[in-house]
Amino acid sequence: MSIRLCAAVAFFMGIAVAVQAASTITVGQHGLQLSQSSASLAKGDRIVFTNEDDVIHNIHIFGPGNDDSTDLGLQKPGAALTYRFDKPGNYRVRCNIHPSVKMTVTVN
Repeated sequence: MSIRLCAAVAFFMGIAVAVQAASTITVGQHGLQLSQSSASLAKGDRIVFTNEDDVIHNIHIFGPGNDDSTDLGLQKPGAALTYRFDKPGNYRVRCNIHPSVKMTVTVN
């Protein structure tokens, strides 16, 4: 195979396997509930949690794994908190103040 042909094949394969950019979804908190009960994400994707209620919330993310959790802290009305999901697996998201504010996230 010639060098030019090898370079052309490598070039086109590089385009075919280009890494997809991470995406961001927004999940609102309104009426003491999240706007969706579940989400399916790719590794590296983010969720922006927006507090649309007139009360303080808290976002706490559990998983994957029993000892893996992140507490994003208190969230005032109108505030947004962002979390990037870097590990594949199943996550639980909840508000430590209001048990009805919860969702599951699956990261592939």
